[in-house]
Amino acid sequence: MEDYLSEREQVDRIRQWWKENGAWIIIGLGGGLLAIAGWNWWQNYQQERATQASALYSVVAEAAMEDRVDEVRLGVERLAAGHAGSPYLQHARMALAAASVRSGDMDAAIAELEQVLADAADAQLRQVARLRLARVVLATGDSDRALELARGADDGAFAAALLEIEGDALAARGEDAAAREAYQQAIAAAQGTPGIIDEAFVQLKLEALAPGVAGDAEAGGETS
Repeated sequence: MEDYLSEREQVDRIRQWWKENGAWIIIGLGGGLLAIAGWNWWQNYQQERATQASALYSVVAEAAMEDRVDEVRLGVERLAAGHAGSPYLQHARMALAAASVRSGDMDAAIAELEQVLADAADAQLRQVARLRLARVVLATGDSDRALELARGADDGAFAAALLEIEGDALAARGEDAAAREAYQQAIAAAQGTPGIIDEAFVQLKLEALAPGVAGDAEAGGETS
């Protein structure tokens, strides 16, 4: 009888505990299931968004290759409106900048590259944008800003390319000695990162600035 009462007491205690805590257990289990379901939904949603951004960027890239600038711009606007946090937006801006340069719209190209430089999360992409921006502004005749962009970066693997732009900007300012030094440094830096610049072309630019080259050319012209 004592054993029976002991078991009965245990059952009663279990029932009382369940009565007091059962609801919270159910809520906890339900919350866990909802959290799992919510996480799965979020993952699927993110994947779907990434797929949409990728598809839209493919359209932009194709239009850019054919210099359909208006279509590229429209694609960038759609990416900005619906996928502002996607890296595809920054790559689309780069494509629009390139197409704008080819169409002669330097101001549009500069605006897009500045946006990438300001917003891109990827450090390497920001460096590429900086390089292209420096080249574009130099092409517009703004050697001061090109020099500022070339010098204002954590160069890393892009050291040679930035030094070449620095040399171009200095040469445009008439600072030939400083330009020669920048070109020499660019060629030296390129040894560690082959293919980052056209070393032969930089060497030609260096030789064109060599002391006495202009004078020799003029002397040759006088004797002919």
